[in-house]
Amino acid sequence: MRRQRLDTILLFIIATLVLLPNFYRNRWNVVDQAYYTEWQTRYDRIVVARLVKTRADGFFSAGGLMGIGDETEWVVDTRTNRHQFNTFFNNSEFQSYLVYKSNPGFQGILYGLADQVLEIPGEQKLKLFRLFTAFASAIFFGSIVSAFAAEFGLLSGVLTLLFAIICMWIILPAGSIFWDFWAFYTPFLVAVFLLAYSSQRNEYQSTKIHVILFNAVLIKILFSGFDLTTTVMVMATVPFVYYGIRDHWDKKTFVSRIFKLGLVIVAAAATGVLILSIQIMANEGSVASAYQYVLERVGHHAEGSAEYFFNTNVEVGQFTTTELITKYLVMPAIDVPFRNGTFQILYWQLIVLFAFFTVVFLLRKRFRGYGQYPRKAVALIVATWYSISAPFSWYLLFQPHSFIHTHVNTMAWQMPFTLLGFALCGFVITDFFTRRQETAINARSSPSSQTDSPLQNDTYSPRPRA
Repeated sequence: MRRQRLDTILLFIIATLVLLPNFYRNRWNVVDQAYYTEWQTRYDRIVVARLVKTRADGFFSAGGLMGIGDETEWVVDTRTNRHQFNTFFNNSEFQSYLVYKSNPGFQGILYGLADQVLEIPGEQKLKLFRLFTAFASAIFFGSIVSAFAAEFGLLSGVLTLLFAIICMWIILPAGSIFWDFWAFYTPFLVAVFLLAYSSQRNEYQSTKIHVILFNAVLIKILFSGFDLTTTVMVMATVPFVYYGIRDHWDKKTFVSRIFKLGLVIVAAAATGVLILSIQIMANEGSVASAYQYVLERVGHHAEGSAEYFFNTNVEVGQFTTTELITKYLVMPAIDVPFRNGTFQILYWQLIVLFAFFTVVFLLRKRFRGYGQYPRKAVALIVATWYSISAPFSWYLLFQPHSFIHTHVNTMAWQMPFTLLGFALCGFVITDFFTRRQETAINARSSPSSQTDSPLQNDTYSPRPRA
């Protein structure tokens, strides 16, 4: 046990250190450097503009909201982007400030505090802020990798780590001071460790779990807004599905805990909406304006508007749900330089890969004569395929937004479906060789010794048919 704990800690340290340079500045050139720089600049400029506003008018000016300076409408071009950064670097001020009302923007407050304290050039400050954000993301992914290794075996952790190293949709947001990618995984990671601790102690402290998860979801909203919120909410339930099956929760207990968890998550999201509404009200001086904006924003995401369809030839409802889902299935999960071209794996191919390993494991019962499945294996398989509902929850509920914003919403596949998928692959491969070794050992042993299986008390048997 002590050796396993040390190995887990060592893997966490290695994973964090390996991921950090990639998260900080695309060190391994997984993403095309020009696209990486443009993608980062497009979003980070909103935080930088907030820092300029804070310097000039204080932390709570414009309701503490992020935005862009010296523009009357939202545009994405090199001139506007450069102006935000140059104004910050030169300690200048904006003549006007257009607020970004879709995000509470607490990262702007956090980095605004650091901006006031640090007496170094602006360029160095932004590098430090990016390093801090990338380090936080690396710690979170390192924790996920080590947790998977501890629960499912070293290979599961290693495969998950390798994917995190080469997946462009993890690298792009991981160091962004706008996205604060670590915040998306806070509820999931908190749930993993809380339930692992509860499982070890055989004690479910509901009040403690609910309070911590409430704050974890709220942190996500305060630091990264409402983008992919339904995905994060579903992702927070995945560990409950896993431990519910692994630890034999009865049906009543499982339903009760999931129901209460849902109430806590919804309450946290509602609190985030309330905080954002107060910020909008502080900026515009009207309760009605805050209510109207929130209501319209939800409608725009769910039903679509001209705001999302910049091409006048595209009309809301012109695309089908099948076309929408297809767009995300054919997005590249892995797209890395290789020789004179690129090595590319699409998301539908990953789904096929995960399905293949799932079927291989399940069919081994039939061909190898296993009467029962390991409980942990059943829990992992169910949790993995349940987790695919997390990205689909956003894609299907907010179809117009998803149809246009593939350059952002593709991140949802990693929350946590693809991560669990690679953990599943590692688990099945490890189980295959472990079973072969056990079979060889049992064949050389006496018949009586074959009745004692290390999985005897950790198995799942389907209910017998009536």
